[in-house]
Amino acid sequence: MPLPSDLCLAAIVAADLNVPADTTVARCVSSASHAISRMCGRAFERATVTEYPASYGRPFLLLERPPLVAILSVMEAGGLLAPASYTFAGDLADGGLVYRLEGLWPDTAHVGGLVTMSADLRQGSPDALAVTYTGGYVTPGQVALDPLTGPVTLPADVEEAAILEACALFRGRGRDADVSSESLGDWSVSYRERATGQRLASPRAEALLTPHVLWRAS
Repeated sequence: MPLPSDLCLAAIVAADLNVPADTTVARCVSSASHAISRMCGRAFERATVTEYPASYGRPFLLLERPPLVAILSVMEAGGLLAPASYTFAGDLADGGLVYRLEGLWPDTAHVGGLVTMSADLRQGSPDALAVTYTGGYVTPGQVALDPLTGPVTLPADVEEAAILEACALFRGRGRDADVSSESLGDWSVSYRERATGQRLASPRAEALLTPHVLWRAS
């Protein structure tokens, strides 16, 4: 069964591999999708979540699940912030950015998994700033689970990267990743070794995903 986080379908990967679309292929799809999510520093599937973002006293707030579809509430120091005081229209939504129209966001920072009211004082306060919103793309996995959630809105290059990575994972099954070549008598085979810093099994997939990496201030 597909997962909401699956960025491609097992049937498409199986067709590229010319193998049955069985549980092994489905597992490679899910593993590839998770690897892509980790590399890009974001969850791609659409969901409604609450985040406690770090804002560092700036006018822009970066949320972790772009594109932004709807902001349900923004709580600041325990109070509800008026929607008229911020916007995420246009390109802001695509980048996961919320712009403060009145003043600046409070000076919060991530410290040890908590959000502090001040980047200097480092006093833990989880309710310093909380944003509840709907964001992310509709993935092939979500549509496979419920066709009514469609159509798929995931960028084509992300889906293609997931297909390439799932195929690479399938082909690499049962082989020691530290072995670059094998020989037996007159038979020998060489394997592609990962380049320094390469995080995915498929370098083509990694190249496709470069524009989708979400960078954050630490």
